[in-house]
Amino acid sequence: MRPRTSALFVVAIVTASLVGAVAPAGAQSDSPDSAKCSFPITETDATGESVTVEERPEKIVVLQASAAQTVWELDARDRVVGAPVAPYTEYLDGVEDTANVVNVDEFTVNQEAVVELEADLVLAPNVIPDETVEQLREEADQTVFKFGFGTSLEFVAEKTELTGRLIGSCEEATRTNDEYWDRIEAASERTGSETSPRVLYYTDGFVAGSGTFIHEVLTTAGGVNVAAENGIEGYGELNDEARVEWDPDVIVVSDDGPGVPETTAFESTFAVENDQVVVVDGDHLSQPAPRVSLAVEEISEAFADAETATESASGETDARNESET
Repeated sequence: MRPRTSALFVVAIVTASLVGAVAPAGAQSDSPDSAKCSFPITETDATGESVTVEERPEKIVVLQASAAQTVWELDARDRVVGAPVAPYTEYLDGVEDTANVVNVDEFTVNQEAVVELEADLVLAPNVIPDETVEQLREEADQTVFKFGFGTSLEFVAEKTELTGRLIGSCEEATRTNDEYWDRIEAASERTGSETSPRVLYYTDGFVAGSGTFIHEVLTTAGGVNVAAENGIEGYGELNDEARVEWDPDVIVVSDDGPGVPETTAFESTFAVENDQVVVVDGDHLSQPAPRVSLAVEEISEAFADAETATESASGETDARNESET
């Protein structure tokens, strides 16, 4: 299991969520036109600032994992001079060769380290505080672009396309998005059973309800989110009574979290009783970046093979009827 700092990073991301638009899976990205892929480029970021990138950046700093993953997927890692070097980015080839831009807590930004790199562009995911962004801009004269927070798979594709334009990797962004949507479309078609599994995403005492990124991952993969069914919006805490009452068919957890607690409430669920706890790569599931499509694939495969309480009850009824004839 990875160090607990990785699990804390996941919780920090999910608890910072805002509601975003949901788009159907399978939409293909449009080929970027040449005007959008030229420099200088000016875009308004999540702080409301108009950020201008004068020319193709040759020295890029990424302040957290989702931005790093996106730049890696766009084959631009050779231009990254600074990144968070932490357990939650160790899957990125060569990240250890960049300058570490986070503090010993492996999350907050080491602003001095960023400034020393003299980057052409600093990419800041939404979890970076506005205050940090403003200090880098005003006190250190850094060009910083902060992304918004999205709760949809469409948001990831849009952010990939925007990153491609900001760093001059438009063709790579189009290719990445095409592959991304192909995986998601195939995954969404995989679960063909009449009864969709009732699923629960759990991490560190929290569950994901409606209006969350995880919710769309679960439903796109073919599941019914029991937390959303029961009125949970955003991320909420779950008590033992609700765990027993909701009785999910499948429980989804990240491999960088503590997993399912060994409590009576959890052990009485259909999911645990039938060994239907799906452990997903947290770097794919919790980082809103292109590799989330791999999490959708993995989860959809598990859902396709999952037995549901409804199917189980129906099978027991059929068997009982046959024995009585």
